[in-house]
Amino acid sequence: MSDPRPKSSPSSGASKPTNPKPDKPQVAKTKPARLHSVAPMPPARPSRAIVLGSGGVLGFAWMLGALGALEVEAEFRAHEVDIIVGTSAGSVGAALLSCGITVDQIRRHHQGVALPTDPPIAFDHDAATGGGLPRRPGVLPGSPQLLLNAVRHPRRVRPIVTLSGVLPAGRGTLRPVTEMVSAVAADQGFDTTWPNSPRPWIAASDYTTGQRVLFGRDDLGPFGDPQVSLSDAVTASCSIPAWYPPVQLGSHTFIDGGAISNASVDILADVDVDEVYVFAPMASVNIDRRRSPVGRIERAVRRSVTRGVLSDVEALRASGKRVALVTPEPTDLEVIGLNLMNPRRRSEVLEVAKQTASIQLRQQLAARSWSNPREAGAGFGRGSARA
Repeated sequence: MSDPRPKSSPSSGASKPTNPKPDKPQVAKTKPARLHSVAPMPPARPSRAIVLGSGGVLGFAWMLGALGALEVEAEFRAHEVDIIVGTSAGSVGAALLSCGITVDQIRRHHQGVALPTDPPIAFDHDAATGGGLPRRPGVLPGSPQLLLNAVRHPRRVRPIVTLSGVLPAGRGTLRPVTEMVSAVAADQGFDTTWPNSPRPWIAASDYTTGQRVLFGRDDLGPFGDPQVSLSDAVTASCSIPAWYPPVQLGSHTFIDGGAISNASVDILADVDVDEVYVFAPMASVNIDRRRSPVGRIERAVRRSVTRGVLSDVEALRASGKRVALVTPEPTDLEVIGLNLMNPRRRSEVLEVAKQTASIQLRQQLAARSWSNPREAGAGFGRGSARA
């Protein structure tokens, strides 16, 4: 009987299984892919803050023109910064911008040429603030408590703040300002909350202690109370002593934030921002002289404000922040005159400010000190301010 198993060939020796090699896969020959250059990632946007100081009706108009120049020269939108510090007239601008209203929209409304698509701003810039002169105030000191605190704590209460307590309470009304800000905030979705991007910081003065308070910086109010509305904070910040009455909010009474600091630049000293743009209508780095008694007093006040603003700006620069300071030039001062509450000049003030602010910003942003703020020099503008 034959063996069914296959016999190995003599040359193969022991029987081994045969495993044929698999065929190599046919790989199609392709041309190497062309590598495209990848554009570098743009640098991170610097964090920015805008400071809008006191200045009345014409100061507000001047800041509108200067903010328009900022958007052209610095190539960013003012309502897209991180923080806007507002004092008195500047608090109105801070509120509108933080609600998302653009500089152009505010300017068109201010000039009476608003577009149908612009957000509604119910405010009469010619009459809402009561005109160029205040109503006759009372005769008694507005805040005896502030005077008492000044006597007890003379180092805590500045002399100019003490004067605010001596002045009688004003009899004008800021109701149009309150209603305008309230309506804009509600229309933009901020009727019960504060805007966050940008965040408005509204400066006011406590009419009893003489200390500065900042609405909006924290989730709670300055005394740990629930945060007041944006419109009430702006009203408090705008309450010029002897012109408008103080504003009662909860258990505290407030007056114009400019009574303590004209622009509150210093509150940004410990804030982590890269760039700060300061607009101070009541300061003037380059100032002229006036011969009339009223003109001399006005210029003396302006020089004092300028020295304070310059000191704060220099401190920010020393901390490594890039700071641009824009103030009215002699050309602006000629148009502004001596009454910052005179609404008849507001259109001309705005137009001139766009030109003078543009020159200042262009020079400062191109200067070496912009990229190296510590090289700005401690004497920036002081000679002119004291002229």
